[in-house]
Amino acid sequence: MRKIILVSLTLNLIFMSACSKSDPNLKMPAVEHQVVTVTKPKYESYTVTLHANGLIEPWQEMTIGAEIGGLDISNVYVNVGDKVKKGQLLAELNDAQITADYLSQKASVAEAEANLTQARTEAEQATTLARTGAISSQDLLQYSTKAKTSQAQLAAAKANLDLQKLKLSYTKIIAPDDGVIASRSAALGSIVSSGSELFRLIRNNRLEWQAEIALNQVQDIESGQAVVIQTPENKTLHGVVRQISPSLNINSKNVVAYVDIPQDQKLKIGSAVDGVISLGLRQGLLIPFASIVNSDGFTYVMKLDAKNRVHKTKIVIGNIIGDKVVVLSGLTSAEMIVVNGASFLNESDIVSVVEG
Repeated sequence: MRKIILVSLTLNLIFMSACSKSDPNLKMPAVEHQVVTVTKPKYESYTVTLHANGLIEPWQEMTIGAEIGGLDISNVYVNVGDKVKKGQLLAELNDAQITADYLSQKASVAEAEANLTQARTEAEQATTLARTGAISSQDLLQYSTKAKTSQAQLAAAKANLDLQKLKLSYTKIIAPDDGVIASRSAALGSIVSSGSELFRLIRNNRLEWQAEIALNQVQDIESGQAVVIQTPENKTLHGVVRQISPSLNINSKNVVAYVDIPQDQKLKIGSAVDGVISLGLRQGLLIPFASIVNSDGFTYVMKLDAKNRVHKTKIVIGNIIGDKVVVLSGLTSAEMIVVNGASFLNESDIVSVVEG
């Protein structure tokens, strides 16, 4: 029985084989390949950017202090956040004692002027008498010396008057420039000492972004480069690199790039913001970012050969430029790579190609 079955199976196979050879319309099922888009790497110009973060700080912060001590504050006219103009009165010190000293010295000047007038008159009279021999030359010298002494005393009195006038001006605390009051330590009734801080002024209400740049990236930063800053309120500000610090930041060990930014009322001193510095145009080999395959800690692309077979190729990439990436090594502009669908392919897969 087993022999009969085997013979039957053998005959059936021979028959099927004969039929397939004799029937030209009989087709084997087609093998389906994955459809992918492909492209070639291209040399293009692109803008290199550097991302950085840093703090918003005053461009220049001026300390306004007392230039005379021992007086109490009698009036304060401004507060933190107030805009002020150059020469504006910010505060006053009690000037009663200095005013009295000034008036006293003014009287001393008047007295010295009178003494000088009298001494000069007496000297002129003595000169006339000396010509007639009515007084001796020694007496004439005394009158002349008295006139010169009176003149010196008047000069000293005027100098003291100028000093009292200067002290009186010190009782008026004046804004040295336009700006915004950043801090105030002046309090009514408090007695100040010479040099003590009363206010801090953000000069011209001008702020800057102090971008922290890693030491190995400083060589790419130059004055005049454009900067785009994103504020905490998601507002975009456009600035310009003004200068680069010649020394390291002691705390962060980075180099600070000082960036001029436009005035913005919502920006607060000390705010941490992010920004992008444009380093200029460069030429490089670019491929679509979608063609990248990350595996085992390395970066690959699926390179296509002439038989539509793909090969996993390791590359080294640089900056990401929008939806493209710069290839530093591993590819040439003559090679074809898979764009869409690359991550689904394996080594030596055959694909159906649609050029992208």
